[in-house]
This record gives sequence, C-alpha cells and structure tokens, in this order.
Amino acid sequence: MLFIPAARRDTEPVSPDAFSGLADIALAQSPQKSGTLKGIEAEPDRIRTAMLAQKRILLVTDAPRVARPVTAARDKAKTSVLEEHFTAVADEVARGRRVTVYERRTPLR
Repeated sequence: MLFIPAARRDTEPVSPDAFSGLADIALAQSPQKSGTLKGIEAEPDRIRTAMLAQKRILLVTDAPRVARPVTAARDKAKTSVLEEHFTAVADEVARGRRVTVYERRTPLR
C-alpha cells in the first residue's frame, strides 16, 4: 500500500483492521522503529523500485474535494509510477479518504 500525501499515513492507526496484512512499501522505517508517528519514507528511487516489484497497489489519498496538488518529491515519484505502469481497477471514497486499487499494466524491464 501507499499513501499520497505521505501525511495520509495517519489513516492506518485510526482503522488498523482495514490495513491488516498490507505492507507500506514506501517506508524505510516503521513508526515503531523510527520512534515517529508516521515512520520515515524511503528516497524516491527506492520507492519507485518497491512499486515496480508489485502486481497490485492500494493507494490511500485525500477525497477529491479536499485533495491538494502533489508537491513532495516522494509523492511525485509515487504518482509517476502509478500513471506510467499501473491502471486503477477500483476506486472508493470513504470517511474523507479515497482508496484506489491499481494493477500493473506493463511488465518489469
């Protein structure tokens, strides 16, 4: 799973059962290991590599009515990989968050 913006990672602690069994592929260190509330994200190249190793990605972001433009380098990398290599196959807005499931459309190179 991924969060865009990274601050939407705050969704997981509020609804932990909804994320059971899912791995946050953008994290370099979990909140527990880093001693922070939201963990520490990897560098954009590492996030890109992790994303390209996936067949399916669950994205949690803001609902369209409150979403802001993506500005952080890490979030731009996530968006770029999703646009270039994945197709949205399910999309739902719930509790102020947008949850989209992406499936890979291009093979690894």
